[in-house]
Amino acid sequence: MKLAFEAEKCIGCRLCHLACSGVKENIFNPSLSRLKVASEYLNGGLVITASLCSGCLSCAEACPTGAISGENGVPVVDADICTGCGECANACPEGVIVMPPDGRPRLCDFCGGEPVCVQWCPQGALTAEV
Repeated sequence: MKLAFEAEKCIGCRLCHLACSGVKENIFNPSLSRLKVASEYLNGGLVITASLCSGCLSCAEACPTGAISGENGVPVVDADICTGCGECANACPEGVIVMPPDGRPRLCDFCGGEPVCVQWCPQGALTAEV
């Protein structure tokens, strides 16, 4: 699975951030979201960019303990053997792995096939591709 983003449809509301953190962390805190959408005004126009899990599994390759595995581009963390070293976050080319204070990485798992960020996007700027 993979997420796709169409910047021209995005209005910068960041409901995707709230949906992700709400479902995954039980708190509406955009900094805990497993995706990043940024908007800024440049040269008189709104520019919106997104960083999403690409399913490349660079995080799994970088994990020194083998705590991250994945199938079909969906990463899974085994909390029992994860040391919280952060190597997965350092290796993520998209920069979307969250390392909260408890030291356990939070990775996009595409919500088990039905990403809430996609469901909450009022403009259809986020879509899930299989």
